[in-house]
Amino acid sequence: MLFSKTSQLILRNSKIFEKKKVFFSGNIKDKFPMYLLTNKTIINFPKYNDYINFQKIKNIKNVDIYNNLLISKKMIQDCNTIIYYWNKNKSESEFQLINIMSCFSIGTEIFIVGNNSSGIKSAPLILKKLINLKIIDNAKHSILIFGCLIKKIKFVIEDFFKIHTWKEFFIKSLPGVFGYKKIDEGSKFLASTFSKNITGKVLDVGSGTGFLSVSLLRSSPDVILTLIDNNVAALKCSKETLHTNHLKGEVILSDLYSNIFNKFDLIISNPPFHEDLKINFNIIKKMIFYSIQYLNRNGEFRFVTNSCFKYDFLLKKTFKKYSILKINNKYKVYQAFLI
Repeated sequence: MLFSKTSQLILRNSKIFEKKKVFFSGNIKDKFPMYLLTNKTIINFPKYNDYINFQKIKNIKNVDIYNNLLISKKMIQDCNTIIYYWNKNKSESEFQLINIMSCFSIGTEIFIVGNNSSGIKSAPLILKKLINLKIIDNAKHSILIFGCLIKKIKFVIEDFFKIHTWKEFFIKSLPGVFGYKKIDEGSKFLASTFSKNITGKVLDVGSGTGFLSVSLLRSSPDVILTLIDNNVAALKCSKETLHTNHLKGEVILSDLYSNIFNKFDLIISNPPFHEDLKINFNIIKKMIFYSIQYLNRNGEFRFVTNSCFKYDFLLKKTFKKYSILKINNKYKVYQAFLI
């Protein structure tokens, strides 16, 4: 089995972990944790699809898996070692690591692994007040950093929320969630197409901070909203944004449409075209192709994308009618109809 470069780095240091009770988390992109010989292995996946894919593996012995936003002392049981895969987003890694380390005792061994391009070399500086880290191995443009927890950490999730204001609404976001630093201009461009003429049931795919849903409710307060996302942190933000603004919507953890069993009059989205550090159009392709299964007869799929990207071929192949609803020099909004 082919492992990622980061997992291969842990593999060549595998003897360290043979008698350890190991907690894995972070940007895990392969099945390596189930093959590492340990006394006990516990894994937490921030992304729902990673969790589901790992669940499908048969004959997993001595391994417990979770899909939680926050780590608890009950979850980690008596683990004495952390292996964390560094994210491309430094603030997301800091958020996750502080939460993880707050559940462990002083002296816990921590191994952080990541690609050089992800910014992992900044980890010792970011975490210097909590742990002394040093590089213990490097290969194939990846590094492995080690340290021991030197002080007890208090974690308060409210300290990590950013609150953006838009019109009269508050948009809450956590590190690693799209739109964390500021409200995305593409999302604003899509929101500018919403009007009071929109009615019925609406599905917000990849809801993130919940900005699109709030924008839609501002112009069409009577729509029935369902928000879905693959990221547990994004789902938390969507819920918090709705609650803060006293708005209603059903929030569901779902890998695209995997946990959706109803049909809608409108599907809205600002779909991603990156996966980690690489451009990847697979998500938007699947979103377009499978959307017709979740639309009512006269339903519409409306999404925003960079103006340089073209999805005409996919839309023409999937829908009977489509058009560009709005365009400028940076973004364009497609709308496609199932009629």
